[in-house]
Amino acid sequence: MSSNLIAAMGNSGNTLDVLQQALAVIQNNVSNASTPGYAAQQLNITAQPFDTATGAAGGIAAQGLIDSRDSYLDSQVQSQLQTLGLYTAQAQSTSTIQSFFDASGNGGVSAALSNLYSAFSAWNASPTDPTAEQTVISSASAFASSVQELSQSLNSTATGLNQQIGSTVNQINTLASQIQQYNQGKLQNSQPDPGADANLENTLENLSQLTNFTALQQPDGTVTVLIGGGTPLVIGSQQYQISASDSIDAGAANAQSPPTAHVLDSQGNDITADVTGGQLGGLVSTRNGILASIIGDSQQQGSLNQFAQSVADTVNNILESGTVSTAAGAAAGTALFTYNNADATLAAGSLAVNSAITPATLAPVDAAGNANGNASQLASLADPNNTQSQIDGKDFVSFFAGIAAAAGQANSTATTNQTVQQQVVTTAQSQRDQISGVSLDGQAAEVLQFQRAYQAVSQVLSIINDLANSILALVPQQPS
Repeated sequence: MSSNLIAAMGNSGNTLDVLQQALAVIQNNVSNASTPGYAAQQLNITAQPFDTATGAAGGIAAQGLIDSRDSYLDSQVQSQLQTLGLYTAQAQSTSTIQSFFDASGNGGVSAALSNLYSAFSAWNASPTDPTAEQTVISSASAFASSVQELSQSLNSTATGLNQQIGSTVNQINTLASQIQQYNQGKLQNSQPDPGADANLENTLENLSQLTNFTALQQPDGTVTVLIGGGTPLVIGSQQYQISASDSIDAGAANAQSPPTAHVLDSQGNDITADVTGGQLGGLVSTRNGILASIIGDSQQQGSLNQFAQSVADTVNNILESGTVSTAAGAAAGTALFTYNNADATLAAGSLAVNSAITPATLAPVDAAGNANGNASQLASLADPNNTQSQIDGKDFVSFFAGIAAAAGQANSTATTNQTVQQQVVTTAQSQRDQISGVSLDGQAAEVLQFQRAYQAVSQVLSIINDLANSILALVPQQPS
């Protein structure tokens, strides 16, 4: 009888210990409810066998923690964050590019070109008027300055994006170092650690916002991270740092072009094409795509340079084909614009009015001897149907407007994508949190359940204690 009471007391005491552990787990859940990456834990409580014949006392036992983390939902959140990071970076960077273009047409290059056309028209009406001639030169100077200013702003933006790419790469390497440290801890101690797992998940989510990657859970508990699905970033206890580089491609058609942004793996191999998500992907796609199409790169002139060169060449060809007057032996016309033609990508940034031009050296007379033939040709450049003032089938005004429209459309698309993708991320996070998040209401219900169980077992233990005392009181006392 006494052995049964002792066993019952031991069993009750063990049950109280298990219930205390369960309450401690709940307390830890509540304390970490707002901790990024934390997944709710639950104590795995199992029933013990009860068999009087073998002495099995029954009761319950704690068999470690049950982690509510769902790896599939975690990977879905990471994937959606990679896309959101891409659109966010694109929206921000294209917004800067778009801001340099005056959509109203009342300022910037568009207005300067319109003023130049007006000056040509006025000169056509009075080809020998010094004031009209000076207005042509002044308007041309204003036009060249506006093109130069736009080119400088866009090139400064390219430099800024290159710096952001470098900074983002550094952030990626920092996060990779944290994953490496997690792996080292796992290799030293494979026991579950909810806190370390929460830090890992938070780190992976932060990494998701920066670049696209694949995370693979290994049998030893470590995590392998591959950028673009193939380039190692972290394997076991080894980190493979990536780097950013600004360079002009080998064999470039435009050797003096703005340098292209590159992302390199730990061996120096170019992996730029594999970076298609996250902030890094958004920055690279804007820098090497949208912006390069305007300012040029090693393989393309860039639409702004094409525009500047075409306007300058068209105007210069007309003026240089004629003479300053109808008099016999009159001097040939002088070019109105100059630009650096050593590289196709330098035209816009170097566009300027010819320092040798004066009102007296403007050539209104065309090659046929018409007194205002050249002035008339220049005035007619404003006509959208004039083939002299067209680039790829578009007149100068429409071509430049197309550059601005493309920048605006890129920003509009990226901004819309960002808004929609934010909703997708929110949905993915909500679905994950329903499974692995900490529900304070649910935790409160479990606390009540375990508290009642604790009180019940405590009552049983008290009854056993009273019973044991009563039995002891019945035992005859030995005379002293």
